[in-house]
Amino acid sequence: MKSLQAYNVLLKVFLLTGILFLSACGGDNIVKEKPPNLSGIEKILILPFKDMASLFGESVNGRCPVCGKVFTTGDVAESAVVMLTEHLFTLLKDRKDIELIPSSQAQGVMSGLLAGSNKTLEERALQLEIGRALNADAIFAGYIYRFRERVGGEYSVDLSASVAFDIHLIRVEDGRVLWSAHLDETQRPLSDDLFRLNLFLRRKAKWITAKEMAISGLEDMLKDFYIPSETETFETR
Repeated sequence: MKSLQAYNVLLKVFLLTGILFLSACGGDNIVKEKPPNLSGIEKILILPFKDMASLFGESVNGRCPVCGKVFTTGDVAESAVVMLTEHLFTLLKDRKDIELIPSSQAQGVMSGLLAGSNKTLEERALQLEIGRALNADAIFAGYIYRFRERVGGEYSVDLSASVAFDIHLIRVEDGRVLWSAHLDETQRPLSDDLFRLNLFLRRKAKWITAKEMAISGLEDMLKDFYIPSETETFETR
């Protein structure tokens, strides 16, 4: 009897250790840099996210125009650009230490620049010109490569959600990239990747939508984003 009890205890310890090990080893599909010291950055322009699948086509390898990372493109839902742009603004709008310039203001300035003598400006140069025109110290530029919606329900799917996008904070003065982060994920069953047990538990063992995946990813990216403030600390929901 004692040997059986000892065996059960050892088995439980082994299983618990395995779970903790897998949880510790399993990283998310999010890669982000440490937030920089942003002294002197007081106004940030939120540029609209850009659908890169419409530029490269679907099911090809597309390179980020800012960092050079390669993503596999795919279907991008029509609502993805607006949804991510608006959610980025929402996450940061209540901070007291920066002034956000919404993407709607960028649209008018862009039209004016392209209608003038700047028709041949490269994308990065155009972004910086828009920032200067709106007196921004920095711009957020984001690119969507894949935003494929889940086909099925929470507990059974024919096709899982798949999302890939990145985001960059660029200083207007000299075009320097101050911070970058990206998400590249296709949700898979736990049996295919035990090292993502922690993520599996966070999602309550459900198949999530592309919107849920993207919003969660964006919030995780910005969770540690730090701009010095005497009055508040930024926290995601």
